Amino acid sequence: MNIGKGLKNRVFGRERVVELDLEAREIVGHLLVTRTSLWGWYGLAPQEWTFTSEDTRTRLWDQNVHRYAQLAGHAIRVRTSSRPFPAYDFARKLDQDTPNPLPDVPGVETFDTYLEAQQRRLHTSLLDDKIVTLGVRLGDAPPVKILRSMVRGEAPSTGAGAKLLEEIKQLNQHLAGTGFDARPLSPTQMAWLMHRSCSLGMPVPPHAGVAGGEWTGEDLYAFTDPVDWFYKPMGRTVRLVGLTPGEKPVERHVAVLTLGRMPTREFPQDGIDPWMLATDRLAVPVEWSASGYLVPPTALRSAVEFERNRAENIDKHYREHEETPPPAVTRGIKEAIATYDEVTEGDARTAVRFAGPIRAAVWGTTEDECLSHARTLMDRYGESYRIEVAHPPGQVELLREFIPGELWALSGYQRRMSVGYFAAGMPHVSSSVGTPTGPYLGYTTATARRAVLHDGHFPMERLNAPGVVPIVAEPGGGKSTLVGVLAYHSVTRGQPTIILDPSGPLARLCQMPSFAPHARHLNLTDAEPGTLAPWQLIPEPQPQEFRSEREYGRAKARAHAERKQLGFDTFRMMLPNTTLRNPATDKRLRDAIRYVGGSVSVNPHQVIKMLRAGDEYAREIADLLEESSEFPLGELIFPTDRSSEFTAEAATDKQLVVITMPGLVLPSPDTDRDHWSIEELFAQPLLHLAAFYTSRFIYRRSMGERKNIFLDESHFMGNWGSGRALFVRLGRDSRKWNTAVYTSSQHPEDVLSVGRVEALIGGALVGRLEDLDIAEKAMTGLLRAPKEYATAVTKLSPRPAPGSTFDVSRTGEFIYRDCYGRVDKIRVDRDWAPELATVLETTPGLPRLASKEAPPQLFIDEVADLFGLGRDGAAA
Repeated sequence: MNIGKGLKNRVFGRERVVELDLEAREIVGHLLVTRTSLWGWYGLAPQEWTFTSEDTRTRLWDQNVHRYAQLAGHAIRVRTSSRPFPAYDFARKLDQDTPNPLPDVPGVETFDTYLEAQQRRLHTSLLDDKIVTLGVRLGDAPPVKILRSMVRGEAPSTGAGAKLLEEIKQLNQHLAGTGFDARPLSPTQMAWLMHRSCSLGMPVPPHAGVAGGEWTGEDLYAFTDPVDWFYKPMGRTVRLVGLTPGEKPVERHVAVLTLGRMPTREFPQDGIDPWMLATDRLAVPVEWSASGYLVPPTALRSAVEFERNRAENIDKHYREHEETPPPAVTRGIKEAIATYDEVTEGDARTAVRFAGPIRAAVWGTTEDECLSHARTLMDRYGESYRIEVAHPPGQVELLREFIPGELWALSGYQRRMSVGYFAAGMPHVSSSVGTPTGPYLGYTTATARRAVLHDGHFPMERLNAPGVVPIVAEPGGGKSTLVGVLAYHSVTRGQPTIILDPSGPLARLCQMPSFAPHARHLNLTDAEPGTLAPWQLIPEPQPQEFRSEREYGRAKARAHAERKQLGFDTFRMMLPNTTLRNPATDKRLRDAIRYVGGSVSVNPHQVIKMLRAGDEYAREIADLLEESSEFPLGELIFPTDRSSEFTAEAATDKQLVVITMPGLVLPSPDTDRDHWSIEELFAQPLLHLAAFYTSRFIYRRSMGERKNIFLDESHFMGNWGSGRALFVRLGRDSRKWNTAVYTSSQHPEDVLSVGRVEALIGGALVGRLEDLDIAEKAMTGLLRAPKEYATAVTKLSPRPAPGSTFDVSRTGEFIYRDCYGRVDKIRVDRDWAPELATVLETTPGLPRLASKEAPPQLFIDEVADLFGLGRDGAAA
């Protein structure tokens, strides 16, 4: 039937405006009073899910079941929302935490533009924070004066007030338990929830809730006046228009979907993620509202007994007619009997049932975009979870259910499920990794896109923990990109940084215009003879660094022992395998080194001299070492005289120092040492000593000053006693000397071979490792996550399949364990700084990426910009 436009408008009506008369009558603290009820609102703390063991997940689910079951007899409402990443606060805090940024260079990027670029990247990307709140009906609405006296801390003057206060205390204590870790909403959080619920998809005023935690009936208009709701009687969406003085109106179209039939499942045995978690992986904004009543077992007995009798009678009826009942009847009987057993004889927790509607709201800037998002959500749940999602009419009434205190429908799409099934939604599990402070490193990619901040000095300054962070990935796994991004942040913030990069690509950081006046590139292969003399690489402890003479004496003795061990390991690395197989070799070397001692003034030539004074075999060893000292790279280990030492100021008078060793030929890990060439034989001790040389950077500056060290190709450290001692010393001294130490290698055993690393490292970053056995070692040893997730390591930054193009969006993927022990998959983001992205591009033949970012503005105000700009930076 074709209805003309005029007749259609007369039948269905034109767009109408909604009068938002809230059920809420007063808000006092986290308590909301409606016409008939009193509700308490709480914020649920994020819970870890990604890369956790099955036992941990089961325990979390069981804790949630217990928390909900203890609320039996109460009405509840679970609300999830998302808050745009606070880009303005991020920039302000980062500025405050950077007292001495790198001095500006005229005509190039300044610290302000550095902040602006990160802020705009965070602001224009779909990176947000998930907010999950729980409302619990406490009972009938009490006199408001009782609530106000509670907030002021006054003792209740009536028995009813004392009873209510005790009930609130018990509820607070129960919800604060593990699994929920809930806290009563603060005034600003309560204001944010009300604004967000009345203006779904709209930005929240920046100063909401700052005047205190009490809203009278007249004050509640502050939540409804800034927005107008428009609808058509048979429309599929509700149009919201946000009105802010002096700003352009913001328009959103909202569609409310509701969950229909849900399949029978056994969580967590079926291995499917929480059913509310799927929306975190969608590239569309989704908010949840689950409103209902937690029915206690006593109220269920008659209902479940009726259902059991009904199913049995249907079966009996079939059999009376000598027909076999269909499988659905058999299943229904089993389910009815199991439910009856749970309610009458089972655990009180599993007997509780949830009854009520479960809604999901999506929005877009246009109606077509909103409906497209709705189809995306419906398809995801239908395909992945076999959950039917409906888009019913009456959108205004459904949308009102998202507002705290509003009534919900008692018919139509009512879901009745066990509390275990309801708890399996777990909306508060989330991706959260990184440090609370620091610059922007990237974003999570496992369950949701969340911004990741990384401050290498947070473990030392706030947690009193070591600052050593191993970085492990095979070639092409993104180690150089990660190190370059971390170093770029450190130098820009004015933190002295030194990088040992033997192959040399990171030396291009020194050529960046903003870094060039403050950077130095040191080529150790062109350095003076003796630059890497082993005895000079272990710093001499200073008395003022220790609290007592006894500690100072121990430190001196330890330094002497480390110098002798380093010299011993160095000389052994320079000898061929045929010599090392003779047990007498080690004895002759140790005797000579023991004689020359562990003083910082020892010249390696003294060891050769002592060997020549020994027997014939000792002289043979001396001849081999003498030949090594005459090799061009061997001169770095043997000074021409004992006073020869590389100038310390060359590594301390600049904010950025990059040490390279071009020309080194690194041996293949698969090649036996017997088949190494002379160049490969020398590469091992030189890299080993270069790591010690770089580590001296810690001790050339004050203890409290923030410092950063990056050691690439550190895989030789774990193979030798001196290398293991250096790793331990870096872990110990990184905390005392406030130094973030990043060691980069291609195999987790390079770190794990040190021994007990739990107390030494403050985090770990693992990139692509295609060998499953190696990936399992990295997963269990460095990330301390179940080895079942090792396949995730093998799929990081995947190589392009034959015939496909290189996918830039999948590069730079790592699994990150932060200083709190949380683990998640992240992607390192360098695209917000085009110049940095160009410098760090090491893939041969890959075209340089052009920046798509709009010109940054100084300290973009988050809220003002949201009202004026869309997600893509264009005018809304």
